[in-house]
Amino acid sequence: MTVSDPVSEFKKSIAQTASSQPFDPNDPFRSAAHLPKQRGGQAPDPNYLPRQRAGITPQMHGRYPDYDILSQENAWDEVTRQVVLERLKTYGQPKFFSLGEWRTLSAFSDVLLAQHTEPRVDVLAYVDAKLHKAGEGGVDGFQYDDLPSDQDVWRQVARGLNDSAQGRGAANYAEAPQQVKAGILSDFMDGTLSGGVWDQLSVKRAFKVVSRSLLEGFYSHPWAWNEVGFGGPAYPRGYMRLGMALGEGGDQREPWEKPETKDINAQLLRDNEAHLGSKQKADEPEDIHWLKSQAARAERISRALAANPPQFRGTGYKRLLKGAIQPKANDSAKLLHVHKRAVPQDKMKRYADTDEVDLLIVGAGAGGGVLAQRMARAGWKVVVLEGGPFWDPDKDWVSDEAASHHIYWNGKRVIGGENPVEMGKNNSGHGVGGSMIHYAGYVPRFHPSDFMTQSLDGVGADWPISYWDVARHYEACEVELPAAGQDWPWGHIHRYTHSAHPISGAAERLIIGADKFGMAMRVGPVGIANGTFGNRPHCIYRGFCLQGCKVNAKGSPLVTHIPDAINHGAEIRANSTALKVLMDGSKAVGVEYIRGGQIRQQKAKRVAVAGYSIESPRLLLNSAQPGWEGGVGNRHDQVGRYVMVQGAPVVMGRFPEMLRTYKAPPPEVSTEQFYETDDQRGFKRGFSIQTTGPLPIGFAENILGEGHWGDALREYARDYNHWVSIGGLCELLPHPENRVTLAEVKDHNGLPVARYDHTLHQNDKDNIAYAKKFIKGLLEQAGAQDIIATERFAHLIGGNRMGYTPEDSVCSSDHKVWGTQNLFITDGSACPTQGSANPALTIMALSSRLGERFSRNQVPDGEPTPQPKKTKSRAELFGPPT
Repeated sequence: MTVSDPVSEFKKSIAQTASSQPFDPNDPFRSAAHLPKQRGGQAPDPNYLPRQRAGITPQMHGRYPDYDILSQENAWDEVTRQVVLERLKTYGQPKFFSLGEWRTLSAFSDVLLAQHTEPRVDVLAYVDAKLHKAGEGGVDGFQYDDLPSDQDVWRQVARGLNDSAQGRGAANYAEAPQQVKAGILSDFMDGTLSGGVWDQLSVKRAFKVVSRSLLEGFYSHPWAWNEVGFGGPAYPRGYMRLGMALGEGGDQREPWEKPETKDINAQLLRDNEAHLGSKQKADEPEDIHWLKSQAARAERISRALAANPPQFRGTGYKRLLKGAIQPKANDSAKLLHVHKRAVPQDKMKRYADTDEVDLLIVGAGAGGGVLAQRMARAGWKVVVLEGGPFWDPDKDWVSDEAASHHIYWNGKRVIGGENPVEMGKNNSGHGVGGSMIHYAGYVPRFHPSDFMTQSLDGVGADWPISYWDVARHYEACEVELPAAGQDWPWGHIHRYTHSAHPISGAAERLIIGADKFGMAMRVGPVGIANGTFGNRPHCIYRGFCLQGCKVNAKGSPLVTHIPDAINHGAEIRANSTALKVLMDGSKAVGVEYIRGGQIRQQKAKRVAVAGYSIESPRLLLNSAQPGWEGGVGNRHDQVGRYVMVQGAPVVMGRFPEMLRTYKAPPPEVSTEQFYETDDQRGFKRGFSIQTTGPLPIGFAENILGEGHWGDALREYARDYNHWVSIGGLCELLPHPENRVTLAEVKDHNGLPVARYDHTLHQNDKDNIAYAKKFIKGLLEQAGAQDIIATERFAHLIGGNRMGYTPEDSVCSSDHKVWGTQNLFITDGSACPTQGSANPALTIMALSSRLGERFSRNQVPDGEPTPQPKKTKSRAELFGPPT
């Protein structure tokens, strides 16, 4: 039987259709001549850009005449419709800002967003409502250590803007000439404002606090969606047309989407000194010979380190049965309602606090959800304490970037170090399902080399277990998600349960570029059903994976493990925040938690902490008590150390074709060819490359992140449908000073919040720089006409790492905390290294392994015994150690 390969089929289609596409260099919409970096750093006056002829969107100068996203509101779900339509209403009096602050900050917003004339999107209304709702609590899930609360930052910025305007001869910022306003904004972005209020702030970081909410307010408004041609929250219909459609003039649209206008004289796209806003110049292209040589070396190294065991060759039946294989011991997909998205809870068992359950788990995410299901299946009495809600996707989730904050961890956390890591939507979940509710759906495995980086490369740490200890648990979790993708040629060579999804125009472009210099690409793997899976529907390619999948096509513990756990007697106790692990000497006897305003204690024979890399260390540190004065498990000052993230640079390229990057799951096509160490690069370990699919707010954040504001920001954003976004995932090494401690700030329960300090080391910086350079070359070879690059971080790991001895780790190879008899760490905080793969699947597989060992009575009683360290053999890369 011949199986279709979507990559090969695509390459054939390119050869057949590309020659039929005439390229007109004088067509301003198939060139980059109008883009700020291609025009000497100047942005064109909005009056010279195509505007919507029918005036559907006031003062928006879009590329789609008569396009009105609101005409599609009947195709939105009711919850989303209500949220979006609310933005069109008049706001009224400010609830947070004073009238003076409102006037100043509105003027600043107008300069940042190039709102030169009335009527305007009332961006400050969005900010005012957000700050008012937050009260004195957290706003976006983090607070810089050198800044006050976000609320105070906004008030101080308002005062500082007026002081700066007065210092430049104006009465105040709102009444200052446009050039003065623009100059102050430019200096604010650069961090060069000084004197008065500014000397009390980290100016650059204060700009980030202010600008991120202003971008949210503008690019969440339907007027802005019309301007950029965004298809909006298409549900339950989804999208029908994903491809680049070279045979259709590079503009494959839904029936209701409008074509791009071309009624403009290209000569009018001239520089206008009155409207600035771009700080960057176009870079020189990367050398194709360098790209080819680097790709060839990486391919040889990855092939040499790939494990292909004999049993892989004997699984051809899986290719024939893709999509038909169901989990052997997990009925979650069958237990969901066919038409409703909420997990049935009517028959969930309820335990009393005085019941000594067999296992008490803190956290219902990737680690806690899987472990709960495994042990409930084994007949254990299981209770899971989850601080957030039990989500109902139909009612609780909104297909909208700005309205999805409630599914992230938004409580205060303090971030510091030389390179602070932003929290909230970037990496922290809240509620049943954890951060996998809003992860992108990408589920690659760690490589065998990730478990032995110290022995192999002299960096990081060796795990006290082998890749081969979790290999079959990777496969089991892939079936349960299910994972969809092409056969995987890197690391441990393997196949996936479901066939690869159709690929978007953005993914097609990446394949074109990679093929020019010998870089292999694969479609997937994503934990998204390709076809129906039990009672779960198939993916409809609507692009809102990061906002919670209302379809239930994307796998997360909420739908992949929690239903089966409940069906076998587990209780998922939502809205229950753990305060302290209760210890009796070396024995954990339960957890103190708060629910409904009442402090309670749940008794248990075993306790598993699964709150992820920030909250798990925080819980152990906040659990200080007699015998554990420095925090439970912290006798050697290891709790909270070695917290890692991945360097995640984003590089975007503008193309002549209309690619509509939002029409698909964000991660579709990727490569792990550069995953392993190549000493000639000048740093240890490597990176992977994946497509991303930013929605308008995320897209605008990337534009601003490179230094484009005002008219430049708006002009770049108008070309939203022409841009492709690619992300790197760079392995950053574990360092003891990158750690979680307790901050002086306290939460609403009176407990210290977590503080996370993070600083990049030279190896980390070199890895990120190389990845950015290579991805830039990839986009250039794919045909990008302009490129924007920004840096960010993604994915948390570490903080309670497993190891050989209590002197350098928090728990043993069985996840048991050193010095305890029955306290376990069952989340990503137990991982000693990060890898260049998204960690969700590894966290699930580790919990699956521990559940199996529990079921087989393979976890020894009593306190864990330290193991002698020894160098791992390179042979372990290719099979289980003997």
